[in-house]
Amino acid sequence: MNKNDYKRVFDSMEPDERFEQRLAQNLAKKGRSEAMGRNRRMLLYISASLAVVACAWILLITNLGGSTSNPDPVAPNPPDQTVAEGAVFLPKLELPKETNAAMDMIGLFVYQGRIYTQTSTRIPPEAAQAILGEKVGRTKGNIDEWSSQEEYAKELASSIGEQDIFTVKGYDSDFRLMTYQVEGGQVWSEFYECLNGISVSSGADVFQKLKVMGNEQSVSWESYDSWNESKKQYQEIALDETYQQFLQALYEAEPIEANKLNGIYDKGAESMKFLLITLKDQTQVHVSLHQGGYVRYVPAGVFFKVNDSAFAALWDIMK
Repeated sequence: MNKNDYKRVFDSMEPDERFEQRLAQNLAKKGRSEAMGRNRRMLLYISASLAVVACAWILLITNLGGSTSNPDPVAPNPPDQTVAEGAVFLPKLELPKETNAAMDMIGLFVYQGRIYTQTSTRIPPEAAQAILGEKVGRTKGNIDEWSSQEEYAKELASSIGEQDIFTVKGYDSDFRLMTYQVEGGQVWSEFYECLNGISVSSGADVFQKLKVMGNEQSVSWESYDSWNESKKQYQEIALDETYQQFLQALYEAEPIEANKLNGIYDKGAESMKFLLITLKDQTQVHVSLHQGGYVRYVPAGVFFKVNDSAFAALWDIMK
């Protein structure tokens, strides 16, 4: 993934209010408080631009090693990673040896040698408690521009401050964890997912983790213009044969490394649409659809090439 691809990934995510507040605070600290008066979309673009630098660092495959001065390092990738023919290996994210101010604007934390990052899946506050699992720890708010490697490579090091981390009922903790807290009677929760250090052979390797198939409550779609302007003008899609054939084709779809399709974002507004799949547990899975049969779920670093006829049948409904 190159810098432009990372910018687009972060543009496609919709940070919550606390994320924006943290961003504004960091900009102010750097003497750029004038940016706080800009509109929300501009704020997200500033976030994305700064995040590019940090993400580029994150994906540098640095060997953190097993230094005794670093008791809980992030485990390195296996030296000889075997990938099946047709599969895509998503490298294990590793924290860099040096960091900067942009790092603490990326929502991530370290747990049991894995790095979990912010995801595009959401859940309404009133539904979050029902899937709240067991507490596994509390993050350290220790990743900032002054951090040393010894500080930020430890277990539960994070860029999200001090927050309690929980498992999520119904989901593998190797894949998804969540934060949950109540402030002033208001619930704040967010999912963090680990979609790195794995081999992806088909769409099923990602969407089975999300528990999509057979678990849908409703499905709706949104145009690029609605998404780009945060209008949230969703239109419902029937859970009929057309949708079911599309989903089956998505599970069987071939993975393609995201950096091989960077130009897909430059084809204009009519070439991109978005699906919002609400599951029975009220989790809301967001995926982007791209003309030509390509589907992507952020933050996975792959596109999936869906069978042409199954994709076209669903695409034609979204008008």
